[in-house]
Amino acid sequence: MKEYKVNGSVIEMILESGKVVKCSTEWANRAMKSLETDMEDVLLMWLEDNDYLVNEEQEELDKQAKGQVKILNKSEKPKAKTPRERTQKAQPEKEYIVGIIAEFLEDITDISNLNVENKAKLITFDYKGASYKLDLVQKRPPKAKTE
Repeated sequence: MKEYKVNGSVIEMILESGKVVKCSTEWANRAMKSLETDMEDVLLMWLEDNDYLVNEEQEELDKQAKGQVKILNKSEKPKAKTPRERTQKAQPEKEYIVGIIAEFLEDITDISNLNVENKAKLITFDYKGASYKLDLVQKRPPKAKTE
């Protein structure tokens, strides 16, 4: 950076190449206050962060990081996971309740197409031309209150 001048809310910096770059005065003042440094150091830091100046230490770190990064070929698709078989726990209480309800519904004369879809959960049937589904859901016990 050759020189800089404060122009209201903007700081204009003239680079070695003659290019003029602008930075916010408010940002520079906050940076000077928090870093406890002078205007020139803050502006050099801004130029490095925005890739107008090259910092040798930064370049070395970039080279090290690029050596460790592997770029995957886009045509290589990750292997698809095979889903695990899910096993349902035995729920004798729910099976008992569904059985009792199914027996009760069988005794009603207008019910047809009675079907126990899931012995611990679901019953479907028709009643007077309309289709119905009974779904038994067990509620979880309430959480204990902590004081």
